[in-house]
Amino acid sequence: LLQLHPAPLGCGGAVKSDRSEALKAVAYRKAPECSHRGALLFSGFWGLELVKYVIGEVLNLYKNLLYLGRDYPKGADYFKRRLKNVFLKNKDVKDPEKIKELIERGEFVMKELEALYFLRKYRAMKQRYYSDINKTK
Repeated sequence: LLQLHPAPLGCGGAVKSDRSEALKAVAYRKAPECSHRGALLFSGFWGLELVKYVIGEVLNLYKNLLYLGRDYPKGADYFKRRLKNVFLKNKDVKDPEKIKELIERGEFVMKELEALYFLRKYRAMKQRYYSDINKTK
């Protein structure tokens, strides 16, 4: 029931289907009409909601990683280029399981970056503290 169908090209950007069309689509095993550019449609009753959820999840991941990249040790521009390349490399992935794996991988990278920044901050504080103690002796 979770078959993927690419959205038609040259669409205007708004979803044209409603729940009744989605129900008909389930009965006939086809995707409801969609005009959202680049969206994937899952055939099923909750298909459009699922697509919106996945797109929102990917966008949030991108925004959060972009925000965390501001303090990256090699520079924000380097991080931004690498992030964009990774997301563009995976833009054609249509398998829901693969998308889920990629989102989980992105969340893992986010946690690693947060840990890196926390550790850097801790080391800087520790250096300041111990350098003050060494000066007083």
